[in-house]
Amino acid sequence: MILEFNGLKVEKCDGVYPPSDDTFLLIENATCSGRSIEIGCGTGIVSIYFLKKGCDIQAVDINELAVECARKNARRNGLNLNAYRSDLFSSVIGYFDTVLFNAPYLPVEEEDISWSGGEDMGIVKRFLTQARYHLTDKGQIYLVLTDLTDNDRIFSEHGYAYMIVKEMKFDFESILLYRLTPVRI
Repeated sequence: MILEFNGLKVEKCDGVYPPSDDTFLLIENATCSGRSIEIGCGTGIVSIYFLKKGCDIQAVDINELAVECARKNARRNGLNLNAYRSDLFSSVIGYFDTVLFNAPYLPVEEEDISWSGGEDMGIVKRFLTQARYHLTDKGQIYLVLTDLTDNDRIFSEHGYAYMIVKEMKFDFESILLYRLTPVRI
């Protein structure tokens, strides 16, 4: 099935997290400047959107199906996206001005890591630990999370200052887009 959004055509691929409300929260409210990377790219729609706007962006995902889907969707839109497999930053080299991550943010233990962050939000914690070593001095992170976790505590424990960029409210939760910067000592 092809999704059309803002002049883009993106195919939903089997075994890959499909664009959803959280995806569009990130696209519509984040900015992309300088050298950028999207962690957990899924179908690639976020990276493709910013690439089409002229952003110097690359994309990674732990799921090889997602990497192939993102590349295919970029080609469908006449773009060449540097997408490759990486478990968070494990295969990433260099520093970035912008890091985008629509994290697996539900605090539950499930096998589908495209949306399950684990009861202790281990994936987000690993991301925050690694991300600071891939940011330029003025680098920033855009991170999507739910309000079902203690995000204030997680950010504080990992040494990040933050602000809420946008919030989407639902009956059972809110999804928040945060902008984070490491606290420098």
